[in-house]
Amino acid sequence: MSKMAFEVDSKKASDIDEIRIKNGSIGATLNILTGMQGEYFLHYCPSLEISGYGKTEDEALELLRNELEVFCEDLFEMNQKEREHYLISLGFKKQKFHNKNFSKAYVDENGRLRDFDEGTVKRELLETA
Repeated sequence: MSKMAFEVDSKKASDIDEIRIKNGSIGATLNILTGMQGEYFLHYCPSLEISGYGKTEDEALELLRNELEVFCEDLFEMNQKEREHYLISLGFKKQKFHNKNFSKAYVDENGRLRDFDEGTVKRELLETA
């Protein structure tokens, strides 16, 4: 499978996370929370429960991208029913008129981000290019 490119836009954030599966490829719009945990930067995707950390923001983002690529590869190894069941287990819902699109309301930070250092959290949007 070819590498997926994920672009971060810190100016644009969405209340909905979305995964689109079409013609053997995955497109995604994912909210990413970024903050400090001690001396490390942490990028966290609450809807997929995937994170990346590092000494720099770029290092943390690169690790998150790698984890997202593994997530996508794992999805492609599943058959359609397994994929649907897995995405639904993460809280995504199948969109009515797009049978391979899944969306999930943004999970807010109350209780989910207790390990982030106070005042360091910002919200970004990560999309497939």
